[in-house]
Amino acid sequence: MDKVKIGVIGAGGLAFGIHLPILAKLKTVELTAVCDWNFDLAQKACRQFSMGKAYVSHLEMLERENLDAVFVLTQPDMLFRPVVDCLKAGLHVFMEKPMGITLFQANTLKRLADQENRYLQVGFNRRTIPLVTVMVKRMRELTEITHIEGRFYKNSSASFYDGCASAFVCDVIHVIDLVRYLASGNVQKALMLEESHSEEGVVQAWHSVISFDNGVTGAIRANYKAGGRIHDFELHGPGASAFINLGFGEAGCSGKILYSNGGSHSLSSAGNPEVQIEEFDGIEIAESDDYGHYYGYFDEDNQFIDRVKNHPNQGDPQRTKEDYKTMELVQLLLDTCK
Repeated sequence: MDKVKIGVIGAGGLAFGIHLPILAKLKTVELTAVCDWNFDLAQKACRQFSMGKAYVSHLEMLERENLDAVFVLTQPDMLFRPVVDCLKAGLHVFMEKPMGITLFQANTLKRLADQENRYLQVGFNRRTIPLVTVMVKRMRELTEITHIEGRFYKNSSASFYDGCASAFVCDVIHVIDLVRYLASGNVQKALMLEESHSEEGVVQAWHSVISFDNGVTGAIRANYKAGGRIHDFELHGPGASAFINLGFGEAGCSGKILYSNGGSHSLSSAGNPEVQIEEFDGIEIAESDDYGHYYGYFDEDNQFIDRVKNHPNQGDPQRTKEDYKTMELVQLLLDTCK
């Protein structure tokens, strides 16, 4: 296959702001068709990104177009049905997170992808942020990582998309996924506390701890009644610690690793250890100041296209299972609050 023929379902902010600009630049991609309930948006996407044809119905697009794969970029409560229809049509699918808004939906998608032998990839872009990749690699050179912590704070409603689902499932899942993915173990135990705010009547904050079978401890904190967007991760192991800044009021992308030769850990005591600090610039590492590049979207899209191009007739049950594990952890954490 010279080029992967792509259809797009959903011409909203993620399509126009992230995925379509990236796909339009990839020489291995042919943007064949786009579908949106708002036909004006679908037509606008066709004009702006030189796409073949605009549709209102994704079923009509699937019937008429000769596609290899589809990007499903709708809001969370509208992801499930188009993904099912694409998989049943024998197409590989990239879907924005989450993998359905319930574990039942996620399980259906996993089983269907395996049954149809199609590649299904969920958009967890934090895994492919170049800064994260480089810093995790460096930490593993310095120490055995035993503690991973992720945070996501915002000043907004935790009732997402007119109340279709909680921000915990639709947004905090980015943190849950990366903590679980980097821990590289199976969950043994988990516990979470929730906080509600009476003015909205929904849970707005979550504080959790997770034990993995390889000795790693994970912690996740999220609060949607904070001062603004704060997004970061910490990784710790004997003698080394990493702080990854993915935003403090903006889309930050930088980090530091602190490591020492041991000794006293009190600033006021004598005999402080020799401490070294390495600094990391996410834009420099990505070799681009384009948000889509340094925030992992380019690499996740390119990863999907390469997989489809090189294995056009094969699914990847391991990848689907990996994405499904995150939804399992989401449900497990919620269940501990009951």
